[in-house]
Amino acid sequence: MSDVGIIDRAVAAALPLVPTRLVRTFAAPYIGGETLEQALCVVRRLNAAGLAASLDVLGEHVHDEAGVRTMVAAYRQALAALAAGSADSGVSVKPSALGAAIDWDLCHDAVVEVLDGAAASSAGGGRFVRLDMEESATVDGTLALYRRLREEGHERVGIVLQARLWRTSGDVKALADLRPDVRLCKGIYLEPPSVGMQDREAIRHSFSALLRQLLRGGSRVAIATHDEVLVTDALAAVDEYAVPAAGCELQMLLGVRGDLARTLRRAGHRVRIYVPFGQDVFGYSVRRLRENPAVAGHVARALAADLARGVRQGRRRPGGGGVR
Repeated sequence: MSDVGIIDRAVAAALPLVPTRLVRTFAAPYIGGETLEQALCVVRRLNAAGLAASLDVLGEHVHDEAGVRTMVAAYRQALAALAAGSADSGVSVKPSALGAAIDWDLCHDAVVEVLDGAAASSAGGGRFVRLDMEESATVDGTLALYRRLREEGHERVGIVLQARLWRTSGDVKALADLRPDVRLCKGIYLEPPSVGMQDREAIRHSFSALLRQLLRGGSRVAIATHDEVLVTDALAAVDEYAVPAAGCELQMLLGVRGDLARTLRRAGHRVRIYVPFGQDVFGYSVRRLRENPAVAGHVARALAADLARGVRQGRRRPGGGGVR
């Protein structure tokens, strides 16, 4: 590991000590707001630009049933609001936010309530609900939950697979009978070498191979990447397998590569933007940054610059007030 990598990991471990204001400032371009109304404004702006959306209520690792009820209510409220505004948006849900850490049956029932809200919020089968994938330890439970939902007749639900994990090709084979709707991503969670690939090019190769494996199996694929090399390769694969327009879309995070999203939309591709929102901006941001130490290093450098500005401003003020 490089010296920079070691420093970034050390910074990531110390992130809970970073001032809330700085983390919120850094995260602002990537968050749809702290309230539903703020998030809906973002969705409307995206829709006006021809981009679809997927709302995610912030709040992972809920450890009590009251918290699960709160999350379910928040999702159902969001779905009703999306319907009222005829928005082009589904929702993404994390099993850990809906009780997976407590009991997978509890999580199942919570997801079904969200799906019922999605069905009621739109004609034609309802709005789409995506089950997010989290750390590798949760993969088996999440895949079992997805299969259970599909076998119960829930069709407007999809899953996420991570190219980083060694196991994912086997998971694609295991899901093949369902012809799943899959969001394929590299995977943000840093895993040990025995579980996940560490090399950037290896992850790229895995992404490319998995995409083709999914397309050959007839899955609808949401191609979730900001990597232009992979975007170019993915579009070639879509042409190679003569995938109809309804058979795939590209997905990106709010605030990341908006230029690329607009270029792809102008070229006629369907593009969806992931829009997280809610009160847990600080917690969400810290977790994401701890999972990606390289980004955490950027925050540390921003903090250093912020402190330096404070020192300079303190020295300019009559009577001092600078750091001692």
